[in-house]
Amino acid sequence: MSDIASAELTCASCARTVDHELHYSGRLLHSTRCTACDHLTEVEPRVLVPAYLLDLEQRVVSKPRRLLRQAVREPSTFLLGLPLAVVRQPVKIARELRSLFRG
Repeated sequence: MSDIASAELTCASCARTVDHELHYSGRLLHSTRCTACDHLTEVEPRVLVPAYLLDLEQRVVSKPRRLLRQAVREPSTFLLGLPLAVVRQPVKIARELRSLFRG
């Protein structure tokens, strides 16, 4: 599963400026789909996978700092949300990896 957003872009296939679906794996764009002609543009896995792994590494390294910041700013919210966050993160990463290799 990937995150989906939209943006108005000019399609490389039909040359119309229309909404496109933007599909992300983590923070990286892995494909766009034209809503007018259904043309799909994908980032090649040989480019996307190394970029994703580098991005994932940066996210993992910065996570302790982000957690500490949240714990200081909102201690009760942090403590209440921590158990769910611990369970949710591996699932989130597994979904991102699946969307990378499924395409």
